[in-house]
Amino acid sequence: MRPRLGFTLLEVIVAITVTGLALTTAGMALSAARSTAARIQRHAARTESDSRVRAVLTDMLRHAPRAEQVDEPLLVVDRTGTTPVLRFLSTGVREPYGTGGVWRVEVALRDSTLVMRATPAVGEIDASPLTATLSPVTGFDVRALEHATTLAAAGWRADWPIAQDRPRAIELTWQHAVDLGSADDASRPLRVVLAPLERPRS
Repeated sequence: MRPRLGFTLLEVIVAITVTGLALTTAGMALSAARSTAARIQRHAARTESDSRVRAVLTDMLRHAPRAEQVDEPLLVVDRTGTTPVLRFLSTGVREPYGTGGVWRVEVALRDSTLVMRATPAVGEIDASPLTATLSPVTGFDVRALEHATTLAAAGWRADWPIAQDRPRAIELTWQHAVDLGSADDASRPLRVVLAPLERPRS
C-alpha cells in the first residue's frame, strides 16, 4: 500500500463546486446588503427633504400680509389644470417672519416634482426668487377649511373663493413614488391652522 499523494478528480470537482456556491451566496448577500443600504439612504434623504418643505410651507402659510397691504387675493386654489395649484401671499419667506416684504408663493406639481416658488411682490423688489422642490411626487391636492359661522360648522372645500380673506386652515397632501415599480407612499397631510383663535362668524 502506497500513501496517496494528491486529490482525485472527483474531490477537486466537489471542492470547486462548493467554493463556487459559497462565492455566489456571498455575492448575493453583499448585493442585497448594498441594495438595502441604498434604499435606506434614499428614504432618509426623502424624509429630510419632506421635513424641510413642510417646515418652510408652514412658516410661509402662517405669516400672511394684512388685506389692506395688498390689492390681490391672499390665497387662491386654482383647479383649472390636471392638478391643483396653491397661490398665496406671505410675509414669512425670510426671517424675521411677519415683518418683511410680501412674497407671492406658488405650490404646484410639475413633471413629478412638487415645486414651491416664492417671488418678491411688495417691499422685496431687489430679492431673488426662491425655489424648493421635492421629487419624485406622483400626486398633489389642496383643501381649505371654511370659517365656522353661527349657523354652520366649519367644513373642508376644494377651492377658496374669498379674495381678501384666508380659510380657517389649509391642508396639502402629496404622494411620494417610493421606488420604480412599487406602490406610492401616501404621505401624511400637512395641515396648517391659519386662524387659531377664531370665533364663529355671523
